[in-house]
Amino acid sequence: MITVTPVVAILTTTVCPLDGVYRVETLTTRPNTLAGVPHYVGHPATKAIVEAMGAVKAPSNLFGGLAIGETALVVSIKQGRSTRAQTGVTVDQEVTLDDLDFRALTRIE
Repeated sequence: MITVTPVVAILTTTVCPLDGVYRVETLTTRPNTLAGVPHYVGHPATKAIVEAMGAVKAPSNLFGGLAIGETALVVSIKQGRSTRAQTGVTVDQEVTLDDLDFRALTRIE
């Protein structure tokens, strides 16, 4: 069973700038709202989706990491649906909510 603590940030990739032990779990259902959660999403279509769910742009583009017990939501294009392998980039790729995976990244130690 996946237990998610309150989400402190939204990322598009698993970023662990601080040493520690982390748990990454794919959510079986996506959140209904991301109201007020700061995001570090640069991909335009994904950014539009998380902002429509209530996320707000973080004050900096540099994610500082998680304290023990904190969770970030990782929202990324599902494997097999990204154009990166063919074109080398995804910046122009349009995605829908169904094209995205939601994972909980929690620092546990």
